[in-house]
Amino acid sequence: MQALGFIETKGVLAAIEAADAMLKAADVSLLEKTKVGGGLVAVTVTGDVAAVKAAVDAGAAAVERINDAALITRHVIARPHDELTAVIGGGTPDEPEQEPVPEIAEEPEAEVLKEITAEEPVEESSNEPDSVDTIKRETVDLWMKQDGLEEAMKILEDMKVTELRTLAREYPEFSIAGREISKANKTLLLEEFGKYYGQND
Repeated sequence: MQALGFIETKGVLAAIEAADAMLKAADVSLLEKTKVGGGLVAVTVTGDVAAVKAAVDAGAAAVERINDAALITRHVIARPHDELTAVIGGGTPDEPEQEPVPEIAEEPEAEVLKEITAEEPVEESSNEPDSVDTIKRETVDLWMKQDGLEEAMKILEDMKVTELRTLAREYPEFSIAGREISKANKTLLLEEFGKYYGQND
């Protein structure tokens, strides 16, 4: 545990609102919800010190929006002692305990038969690549010369956006580069290919 954050409220509704706000505000994990008694409910979260502080502030603000009197107290303990886990709900929920999984003996009858499917001959034009890995700038240039802009653009439209991004990195002439290519959607990438080959047609 790097930090513990506590919010104690009067009533379950305020506790649920606090827990929801804390989990949405920062990267924290909910450790436990404890009914203290007398209508008091404590919610405990864990995570990085800064994240827990931000989460507790957000949770307290959310409770105060419902009712100022519903927030009893809030507190953050940075880097708590290891022995405190015995008092507070154990380890973090992100670290599930590993239980041994019993091995299941395979029975011969349970073997799965693989179906062998006959490969259907697929008509491929001589200028289309066999796999995505082989699509390079030279290949697209060849498509443009042999089939023209319209047919080559149809082939590019059938490609996945990740494939188009990889291919676009081979074009320093594009108006986008680097991270812009990584963030570009398919439409933008196709526009760049269209502009480039439209000018150089």
